[in-house]
Amino acid sequence: MVIFRKKRETDESKRIVQLTIVQGNNDTGDNPGKVFNLHPGNNLIGRDSFCEVVLNSGTVSRRHANLKVSYDKKKFSVIDFGSANGVIIKPSTILKKGKMFIKSGDEIQVGEILLKLLAIDQDEAHQTEAMDVKDLLDQLKDKNKK
Repeated sequence: MVIFRKKRETDESKRIVQLTIVQGNNDTGDNPGKVFNLHPGNNLIGRDSFCEVVLNSGTVSRRHANLKVSYDKKKFSVIDFGSANGVIIKPSTILKKGKMFIKSGDEIQVGEILLKLLAIDQDEAHQTEAMDVKDLLDQLKDKNKK
């Protein structure tokens, strides 16, 4: 039996924060399933190419909103910049020129685009895994055959 232990990286890298398009507009390239990786601090959402989350829909302002991620990647807030359509936090909160705290799993709508915020802990990927040597060799042989 061989035991593999993946090296732990810094605490910050244990959590990934993503914003995923749930409902979009294929005509503008805002396709459902498109994922934006967010970083700690400010993450601007809008049509402007300088935004971290660029959405091309005409229903989205150039600088529509800001999704702020805390440095420990555990707290999130969305700030509407006074956009024409505001930001809708599902199911029914409409945010105009204001700030609201949100959590992982929440859905926000910016114009016609519905986005889902997910914070993914990677602790499972860093756990110790026990594997039989014979199984490992069989997997390597199968991989080399392809």
